Amino acid sequence: MIINLILLFIFGAISFWFYKNIKKRSLLLLVKGLLQLGILILFIGSFFKLFLTLPSNLYIKFIFCLTYVWCTIGINVNFMIPLINLVDKKIDKYN
Repeated sequence: MIINLILLFIFGAISFWFYKNIKKRSLLLLVKGLLQLGILILFIGSFFKLFLTLPSNLYIKFIFCLTYVWCTIGINVNFMIPLINLVDKKIDKYN
């Protein structure tokens, strides 16, 4: 019972802090953060998912790592970073 009240208090405090920051900074900042977090989870998670399914040949795993890093950097530089910069411009415009 006491643990539930402590957890409720902690969750309430975190929720209140989260609400105040969204209200103060805007919803676009939240979208930007979620976009960056999603990109990180997507690329790292898919790397491990694919890497674990490869055969245990060191040469194949090395080629896969190089190719994956090359493609990931290409996607992030040419698509994701300009998208995040557009969101940054919108945030600066409203603040």
